Amino acid sequence: MAKKLITLLVASAFASAASAKDVGYDYFTAGWNQVDVDFNTVSFDLDGINLGGSFSILPEWYVKLDTLRSSGDENGVDLDFDLTTINAGYHMPMASNIDFIAELGYASSDVDASGFGQANLIDDSGANLLVGFRGFATPELEWGINAQHFNLDDSSTFINIEGRYYLTSTLSLGLKASFESDVNIYGISARFDF
Repeated sequence: MAKKLITLLVASAFASAASAKDVGYDYFTAGWNQVDVDFNTVSFDLDGINLGGSFSILPEWYVKLDTLRSSGDENGVDLDFDLTTINAGYHMPMASNIDFIAELGYASSDVDASGFGQANLIDDSGANLLVGFRGFATPELEWGINAQHFNLDDSSTFINIEGRYYLTSTLSLGLKASFESDVNIYGISARFDF
């Protein structure tokens, strides 16, 4: 009986390893975000949406679009913060269910502040570079961590951390946090893999 139990346990361990998901690069995302911005000695709490998509173009290459739109007001000042990236990406397996990722592309950032009869618009565009890792801790739980550098009028680097739980093989819910010295972004999103 003990021999059958050990055989069953070993077989189930191999079966769960074999059923582990591969990291995917074909998906659409939509979600809500909160952005904490320090702007000219004033702190703002902004709310908004994020949309994105990724599409494989070759086995190791993909293109990715992400956009974030947020707005809020503090002490009579309205602030809008928008960030869009269009990147070409490369991924390479590092271990079972863990990929190294690198992306390079275009970034556009708009900050629009108005209040007390004044208006200030900062419209920047430039390059961004992202380097990090994505993988699966379990067949249902995906994780990601990366550093993303923006070379705009003022250069900045974000550290991005993400966790995603798959409700089905194609539908998942995720939490993401991005940290930079003047901007912190927290988001929740739904993703559909295809």
